[in-house]
Amino acid sequence: MSAEKIMQAIAVTAELTGTQLSDNAMAVMAEDLLAYPLDKVLIAFERCRRELKGKLTLAAILERIDDGWQSAEEAFNALVSGWENDSISILTTHTAMQAAQSATALFNAGDKYRAGMAFKTAYERMVSEKKAKGMQPDWFVSAGVDKEQLAHVVKEAAMNGHITQDYALTLLPASQERIDIETGNLLTNEQRAAGKDKLGNLINLIAHKCAMS
Repeated sequence: MSAEKIMQAIAVTAELTGTQLSDNAMAVMAEDLLAYPLDKVLIAFERCRRELKGKLTLAAILERIDDGWQSAEEAFNALVSGWENDSISILTTHTAMQAAQSATALFNAGDKYRAGMAFKTAYERMVSEKKAKGMQPDWFVSAGVDKEQLAHVVKEAAMNGHITQDYALTLLPASQERIDIETGNLLTNEQRAAGKDKLGNLINLIAHKCAMS
């Protein structure tokens, strides 16, 4: 069923973008896209129909699949935050760090614009290659000296599934965040507040029933 829907999306999008694709090309394109969640693939096709000014290509589709990879701008801004303040920790990827090798000299020389452009070129090429292979983001935490902020970043990254619990624990000293991760207590503040409200309502209900009995 997924393959059929993808083939239909390819045919419609190709027609709307004036792209001629052979049956074999469409089949290969569909096979490559089966590695991704169907809903995200279909959203990518919708974006292609709205945004593409040229021909439909596999690269254009992959660029629009929300598969967890940061955009070049998001990745660069995260790195800049760490470069400008070594006390803070950032969540980034090994791919972004590799792409940064082409940008650090320019950034250190004070040319942030050209550094960003160099990073964008390298990063988008690397991510495109990894997306084509169905690879997921290779997240890691670049630790700063502020231990409290590090704990917050690590806990949030673990809660969102970006890093594993075992990796998170290697980054944390004894702390409430470490206890939360070890015990699986990764609720957000909003979830905790909702739980407290629910518990309070339950207690009030029980008290009311007791008073009436």
